[in-house]
Amino acid sequence: MRGLYSDVIADHVMGFVLCFARNLHRYVRQQQFARWEPIGGESNRSTFVTGPGVTSDIDRSHLHLADCKMGVVGVGSIGGEICRRARAFGMDVCGIDPARRELPGMLRDIWPVERLPDLLSESDFVVIAAPHTPRTEKMFRREQFRQMKRSAHLINVGRGAIVDLQDLSEALRSATIAGAALDVFEIEPLPADHPLWGMENVIITPHVAAASPRIAERHTETLLENIRRFAAGKRPATLVNKRFWY
Repeated sequence: MRGLYSDVIADHVMGFVLCFARNLHRYVRQQQFARWEPIGGESNRSTFVTGPGVTSDIDRSHLHLADCKMGVVGVGSIGGEICRRARAFGMDVCGIDPARRELPGMLRDIWPVERLPDLLSESDFVVIAAPHTPRTEKMFRREQFRQMKRSAHLINVGRGAIVDLQDLSEALRSATIAGAALDVFEIEPLPADHPLWGMENVIITPHVAAASPRIAERHTETLLENIRRFAAGKRPATLVNKRFWY
């Protein structure tokens, strides 16, 4: 069923990005307590710029997306769509992939996986859109979080096995990175006593990034297309290479 979820999951990723950039995840929590307080300053402080080039603590606590860079790990159909949406918001984009070397109109140079440290050190948002394979399992551990900016956010819509949750929890607790948004986990459902649930700088969704009223019809059309191809003696449209796990 390859290629059915690209736009839907990319929308989910940009939802995470906008939440972090505008502190929406924090404001929603404050709303529950009728708490009027801009993030980055007390409620009685002015939020206005006081002069040319002078910004308040409140201004600095919100991100301007056109000043940010997104690094995408896995530039397949989903990763490519994420890049397109990020560029539409004015973001700079880079990506790594084991096979793809360019994304026409978006990325002229997709880096090999060996350049992951470069992507981590440069990106304000690191988005994992890679499949679970022997090569990607536990790809993100303590070392990778230390290579990221302290102000950076991790987003995982790929597979839970790619990120070691214990190391991620420690990286968040120690402010090694600024935050994380996760739709997939090593263990699902995420245990109720897991520390990630209580972290204000974490957004958790229950493996729903691909949810859409359009998916069922896309499943059906893909199935029918492959049946038509089989009946005509043609190669299936969504053939899996088991050697690569996808």
